[in-house]
Amino acid sequence: MSLERWWDAERERDRAASQAIAARDDADWGAAVSNHVAHRHEFYEHLAEALTVQEYASFLLENWAYPSFLGLVSKTLAVQKTERGRAAILRNIEDEHVPEPHADLMRRLFLAVKRAAGPVPIAVYPSLIDRTLVFYYGYYLEPWHLVGSLFAVEAMARHRLIHMGRGLERLGFGKRDCEFIRVHLDCDDDHAREWLDDVIAPSIARDPSVRPLIAEGIATCLETSKRYLDDLVERASLAKHAPLARSAQ
Repeated sequence: MSLERWWDAERERDRAASQAIAARDDADWGAAVSNHVAHRHEFYEHLAEALTVQEYASFLLENWAYPSFLGLVSKTLAVQKTERGRAAILRNIEDEHVPEPHADLMRRLFLAVKRAAGPVPIAVYPSLIDRTLVFYYGYYLEPWHLVGSLFAVEAMARHRLIHMGRGLERLGFGKRDCEFIRVHLDCDDDHAREWLDDVIAPSIARDPSVRPLIAEGIATCLETSKRYLDDLVERASLAKHAPLARSAQ
């Protein structure tokens, strides 16, 4: 299936959510994200309090196809309509290298969990694919949709990371392995605020035609995340030994 065909179906599926986001004032989009069930989904309590190291590893490693965050952010730089937006995105890109490249910190975390878990099942299922394709669609076909999705990701990050960190601490991982969590807890709130105040708001003021694209990006990110997290809860509760679609070696 092409990205265009995937988006036609996903856009129709999320139409009501997109319309609800678009109906709100731009300045209220942060509250729309915070109040969405995907932000404080029950799965994060499972992650913090109940998942085994093998289940935690499966959760991390099944997202192997998720695109590079730095690559996604960089993609949006080329379409910026204001210097304020460009400056905010450049700050975000710079932050991705402080105190060291965040991709390296993430790799360290993934490898530590993988070593502790040993070989684990890696499933592939529709909600995981949809949640991932949101970002590929934005990257390859509509960067303003990607702007909305990245804002939603940043706005939801703190709650997700706190619970990831609690789970890792419970499972015995040390500070060095968890450095990715600490670093992002220090900066993601600022990034979310800058996406909204410095990228989204000035861009809409300059060119209102980008507004519905950004709203769709927010809504689709939230709705696909909810469906993915719903499936994770079901798998954690009912499918302790889910069929393998792929194994981490």
